Amino acid sequence: MTTRAPMRREDLVRALAEAVEQVPGVARLHPGTVVEVATHFAGGKVVGVRLGDPVEIHIVADRVPLPPVAAEVAAATRRILAAAGDDRQVTVVVDDVVEAALERRR
Repeated sequence: MTTRAPMRREDLVRALAEAVEQVPGVARLHPGTVVEVATHFAGGKVVGVRLGDPVEIHIVADRVPLPPVAAEVAAATRRILAAAGDDRQVTVVVDDVVEAALERRR
């Protein structure tokens, strides 16, 4: 039986941010609308990801419809969490949509 070393908080949040930003339909992470959404750690922070329970991911979408984009962001987030041995729930918030995506929809 092998024991996995726990992943450092900053490594986990950076891996989550990278995975989310690779999802088709995600323009970028978003800092939230009222209070900044971020995970802080010694020497920095990652905006748009809050390592709470549930884990919150805030994005700007560049594709519609939004539900499939949010579902893929949640799936990508769960894959990274699972690889780290973390089974927290995930909440995805679409804080904004790139105007060009809405124009393409029309």
